Amino acid sequence: MQKDFHFCAVYVLCRLAGMESTYAEKTAYASQQVDDAVYNHALKFENGDVFHQTQTAHKELSFLESSDVNNSFNIWLPFHFLPAGIDNEDPYLTETESKTVQLLKEKVTAAGSKAYGIHQLGIFLHLYADTYSHQGFKGFYDKSNFVKLTQGVEKLKIKDKCLKFAIINLPDLFPIGHLLVIKNPDIPYAEWEYYKSGVFYQVNNLEDRFMPAVENIFAFIRDFLAENTQYGTPAGGDALKSRISKIRNTLAEQAFLEGRYHNWLDKIHNNFFDFKDFDQQDRTLNYDDRAWFKKAVKAVKVSKYSFEGLKSRAYNYHRFYKKDGFEHSDWTLYMQAAAEHKYRVLHQVLAEAGLTIA
Repeated sequence: MQKDFHFCAVYVLCRLAGMESTYAEKTAYASQQVDDAVYNHALKFENGDVFHQTQTAHKELSFLESSDVNNSFNIWLPFHFLPAGIDNEDPYLTETESKTVQLLKEKVTAAGSKAYGIHQLGIFLHLYADTYSHQGFKGFYDKSNFVKLTQGVEKLKIKDKCLKFAIINLPDLFPIGHLLVIKNPDIPYAEWEYYKSGVFYQVNNLEDRFMPAVENIFAFIRDFLAENTQYGTPAGGDALKSRISKIRNTLAEQAFLEGRYHNWLDKIHNNFFDFKDFDQQDRTLNYDDRAWFKKAVKAVKVSKYSFEGLKSRAYNYHRFYKKDGFEHSDWTLYMQAAAEHKYRVLHQVLAEAGLTIA
């Protein structure tokens, strides 16, 4: 899934489930930040402190990096392609409502009172949503991801057309996640077809994947709020039922990503989804992928070709300064939540589901 769902739809579902707008924004931001936290270099601050970032996504078109199995286990599996566990026929496939999903639900709910509990919820909701869009694929280079796309969405941007051309002509290089079917799994209105191991599959994203994700994510947020009432009071089940057609119709509207994203924002700003406690946060909701970082850290770029640059080369050619409140900032809390989430998935949840990754 993409920003229209990970940020906007998640925000709407949080609000409808009864979450206060301040926490809904943090949850939705953390959910989308999973796709935007692409840096793994440490920050060495001018006061001598060091803070290591947790990378949760790859930079776009970084095929060599993303195909490395070490990166796969650090990024793809814990944040985008959760293995289902040994109860599944292939334990490394991503599947909906798997044993690993259920274990994570329990642990995320139990950790809700932590300082970064709401940030960790957002990270999990990203992964949870991706179990619907990424189902049937593995988060590393594997022959099971070798599929042939026969029909997909028609409106491709130039870079997607180039990718499609490369995939058709050099398919052996790309069986990583769902790369061989390009972005079709992540587009809410897409209807696409593919062959896998001689079996023909037809997928209607809206009805087969996105709407089930909407209903189950909403149900989980309500359960989370029931145990963590500091973030809001869980609404009744009819809170979604009465708006379900509005959500379906919004997901069905065809446009490129930015068009879909702004369509959701316009509707949220005008209370199209009928939030009972509609407020200023709803009216001005927006996502800036560097907003949290900029509130926590001052980064001064240094020229690579200067003497100062030689000294700063180990720190991505920047000088970093902590801003007031760094320790309790949303960016710091997100990074702490991401680090714990990764450890929890790789070394606790997968082990409890029968997979040992040391």
